[in-house]
Amino acid sequence: MEDNYFDDSWIDEFENDDKKYDMFNQEDNDSLKINILYVNKRNELEKINEKRIKLNTSNKITKEELIQLIKSNQRQENKKYKLISVLIYNLILTHEELKNFLRNGEEYSFMTSLKNIDDYGFKPTIHCLQEINTLYILLSEDTNVRKTKNANDANDANHTKRVRFNLLNGGKTRRRRI
Repeated sequence: MEDNYFDDSWIDEFENDDKKYDMFNQEDNDSLKINILYVNKRNELEKINEKRIKLNTSNKITKEELIQLIKSNQRQENKKYKLISVLIYNLILTHEELKNFLRNGEEYSFMTSLKNIDDYGFKPTIHCLQEINTLYILLSEDTNVRKTKNANDANDANHTKRVRFNLLNGGKTRRRRI
């Protein structure tokens, strides 16, 4: 009887070759780079803080995480900053589109401006490009911050101004008796 032998060595060889390209497969985002940009009163970029956070949920940053990031970074070097904008850069390419992107990068736009602070879902990204996904928080120096009062301002606040009505009594205030 003839021995029916199926040669499956080509499958093993294909799987070994395929492992070399695993870095080009799309995967969920578990962490995210955060850039906090501080703009001074003259609209000049003053400082940039960069950090990486681990997302509580894959491919999603929650409203609470965003608010906590903003609130914890609003004060810097005894200055208060207000939120200008939140931008998200999410590089969403498949391995088939990668070659075209490298040739014609101008055709692609990956930046999104958040209109409301709410949960934001990221799309899976090619493994080797996940480091590029970034959340930008733009903060501007608050110009409406009250300055500390000096001694003269404090005395003015304690002084009561009298208001007089010149109707019947010729300019004198009248005491009401009960």
